[in-house]
Amino acid sequence: MGQTIGGSSDAVKPMKARKIEWRTYGDSLAHRLVTLRRSRGLSQERLAELAGLHRNQISNIERNVSSNEGVSDPHLSTVYRLAAALDVAPALLMPDLDRRVAKKSPEQASGRAIAAVEATLREALDGR
Repeated sequence: MGQTIGGSSDAVKPMKARKIEWRTYGDSLAHRLVTLRRSRGLSQERLAELAGLHRNQISNIERNVSSNEGVSDPHLSTVYRLAAALDVAPALLMPDLDRRVAKKSPEQASGRAIAAVEATLREALDGR
């Protein structure tokens, strides 16, 4: 018997296990963070102070590296702290929220895709 989402009568079938290239999603998050931080005129150190984090955490997320697992995988609380410090919606930091999870982050597919993300972020900041 299938599960339902939100009371919908549509049955949800379990997704087959597939390999997802998490590095591409981390790269997308990193690029979004750098773009937003620079647009706000903040250094990594100042952003860290505002978010209650260490500067090394900001640097690791922006470079998509981790001493433990190779790629950055920030906690949800870290994403929300960064969003609050940048005075943006948390969704602006998260890549590909408008689509299903793909093997790779579509935001990293090309220079054109990256430029489109930058334009979207700047428009969101200008609209404030």
